[in-house]
Amino acid sequence: MSALTWALTIPQPAAWAIANGHQDVYSRTADTDHRGWIALCAGVDISPDLLAQAVNLTGWTAEEIVDACPERNAIVAVARLTEVCDRYTACDCGPWVDRRLLHWRLADVTPLPEPIPAPRMLGLWQMSYELSERVQDGWTRARGTATAARPDEEEPKDSRTLRDELLPLPDAAAGYRRVLLLGTTGAGKTTVVRQLLGTDPRSERFPSTSTAKTTVADTEVVLTGEQEFRAAVTFADREEIAVHLRDNVWEAAKAVYEARPDDVVYDKLLDHVSQRYRFSYLLGRPALSAPERVDDLDDDLDLLDDEPAEETPANGTSDPRTADMLHEAVKAIRHLVNFEMISLQGEITTDGDDRSREEIVEDELENRIRRSPVSGRIVAAMLAEIEARFERLPTGRLHRDADGWPVSWSWSCPDRAEFLHTVNQFSSNHTERFGTLLTPLVNGIRVAGPFRPRWAESTPRLVLIDGEGMGHIHDSATEVSTRLRKRLDEVDAIVLVDNAQQPMQAAPVAVMRTAATTGNGDKLFFLFTHFDLVHGDNLRTAKDRARHVLNSAENVLNAIRQDLGIAERVLRNRLDTARYFVGGIDKRLDPAGDGPSRQAVQQFDKLVRALMADAVEVEVGPARPVYKRERVTEAAVEAARSFHRQWRGVLGLSYEPGVPKRHWASIKALTRRLAEGMDEYQDLRPAASLRTCLENALYRMIQDPARWTGAEPDAKEQQVVFGTVSRAVTTRLITTIDRLITEEPRPDWQQAYEQHGKGSTFRRARILDEDVYTPAVPYPGAGDPYDNAFTRAIHAAFAEAAAEHDFLLD
Repeated sequence: MSALTWALTIPQPAAWAIANGHQDVYSRTADTDHRGWIALCAGVDISPDLLAQAVNLTGWTAEEIVDACPERNAIVAVARLTEVCDRYTACDCGPWVDRRLLHWRLADVTPLPEPIPAPRMLGLWQMSYELSERVQDGWTRARGTATAARPDEEEPKDSRTLRDELLPLPDAAAGYRRVLLLGTTGAGKTTVVRQLLGTDPRSERFPSTSTAKTTVADTEVVLTGEQEFRAAVTFADREEIAVHLRDNVWEAAKAVYEARPDDVVYDKLLDHVSQRYRFSYLLGRPALSAPERVDDLDDDLDLLDDEPAEETPANGTSDPRTADMLHEAVKAIRHLVNFEMISLQGEITTDGDDRSREEIVEDELENRIRRSPVSGRIVAAMLAEIEARFERLPTGRLHRDADGWPVSWSWSCPDRAEFLHTVNQFSSNHTERFGTLLTPLVNGIRVAGPFRPRWAESTPRLVLIDGEGMGHIHDSATEVSTRLRKRLDEVDAIVLVDNAQQPMQAAPVAVMRTAATTGNGDKLFFLFTHFDLVHGDNLRTAKDRARHVLNSAENVLNAIRQDLGIAERVLRNRLDTARYFVGGIDKRLDPAGDGPSRQAVQQFDKLVRALMADAVEVEVGPARPVYKRERVTEAAVEAARSFHRQWRGVLGLSYEPGVPKRHWASIKALTRRLAEGMDEYQDLRPAASLRTCLENALYRMIQDPARWTGAEPDAKEQQVVFGTVSRAVTTRLITTIDRLITEEPRPDWQQAYEQHGKGSTFRRARILDEDVYTPAVPYPGAGDPYDNAFTRAIHAAFAEAAAEHDFLLD
């Protein structure tokens, strides 16, 4: 997300008073866990109460103030939200505040050179991509001339950039190969990394393994010949963590509403439903035998304002103060749910809604829980405890952003045991260390040092990238995420780790298809794990077992041939020439050991040699393909129809065979995620859906050129040429698709999420179909020319790729 995406609407003349330095705090009824830069939007009206206050505190007359603030529905300034003080805490916020309300403290206010028109919105809201860019531009110009206090820090950098600055990855010029390891969760992907690093599975435990997901972080390891071990770790920003904590508060409230046991309520509060952010790793789990006091709601929340705890026992149990905070949070959630349910009982009707009463109640209850100041205070309290955990880091350099939130940590050490013990604090999932681990906050960890396989005589020059496990969420593997899609282009090799007992499930097949259609198929290496567990009366030899595993690919390859043509040839060639089988790799491997151990060492050695070998390039002749512009348009039409068919089925707007309608709660959660700046919810990935439809349609078109500029090449040469064309075109379209589906319609995603009450399911679906998807990708009409921003972007990408790679577009 951009550094400046949020805006706060403030009535006049308060917006004027803040923009012009009279006022540095604004009173609101609502809380927020957002901190950092926000745009200040003048509202549509002048508040008589705020006008009287401004007259009293500025010395200006009412007429002078009214004349000075003509702006309405316009962004007038940018400021930094530093803190929110509540009515329960003594503060020194000055005469501008209303002591009955929450105080939003603002700093580094910069008026814009001219007001920027904005939509009529209330409260804190997210700007569209276009509006954000305009405000950013005005802010940049204002900071060049403003004399008031203004920020002096650089633009926030993404996590990959931060890691590159702290610990650059070596590339092919230095003789290194970057290797991405992918596979379903539990296939043994990280265990493979351990074998390639030579780390002990019992004493060193790096990287961590588990049948459950521990984090979304990529682990990048550089095998060097140096003696020093180095690390660079980056963290999710405060806003991202707050988003997941808000989810947790609602899930805990939902568990209370459903009368679930106490331990379930605490689990929901601590561990995210996606299993990606397990905050119990940081905060531990409180003992549930603590007595509950019968207090009112205000007293229940008093503890949430206390300072974070200083000590945490390393036994998986929360320290006493953290445990008290969590107990009080759960009590507050119970009070809140009970209060809202009493209010809801008389308000809910099922007239005109196809949902059950229970579903309508749940929908409205979620809206109220998420908007409640109580939820905001719980999130703020948990954030304070989480941030305090960074103070316990024993060594290294911690880097923070302008608001004090940690963004990265770096360290070097010559001692292997000390290094791995310290780094495991950012990657471990060991139960005994719960309450001390920072693992859920990490979005990237990069280490470099003298790692090498125990069975290797020398250190291979590899950069190993252990990505997030695929397919952890049911049905989440039909499309490759945008983040992973970008990685495919960046690396030199892709090792697809698959379980030999159940090979070729949805997740690895999705990677295979995407790699082939984007020109990355030749990077694939197949590593089948659990090979020692493949048994059968007719599987007497290793060759029998290997043949049995590979036979499972036949149906997959046949389906790919029917759908994507030449892609089947690419993938079959890789399965024939770049497949490896290992078993028993959860233990130390001995080259002189028993059969499975020795065979695994031999297979790993072959894999490493293949990864390090220079790719054998197929020389192609001078002939180049020629494509017709109308065929490019036809591919765009095919992709658009496929995309709309899929999402109209998902939204329940039409019946589409093979596309089940998704539950209203999942669609609502998707709109919330997209409104918050993300691009997916579980397996619902609109941008990835469109990208996949387009990649498939373009790939089919690319392998059927109108003609060649010379003699038609043979099949192998054509395979290389088509892969080059596909990679050049599809890489250019990733950002375009993300902009069309994710960034530009952000206010529409927000509007869709805000639908509630009777008929909200249908209204939400209509907004997505008519205000998000159709403007981005117009539905092709019969006989009408298909000329729009979507097709023009595709033609532009094709033209750029043609100019770079010397093929023709007529």
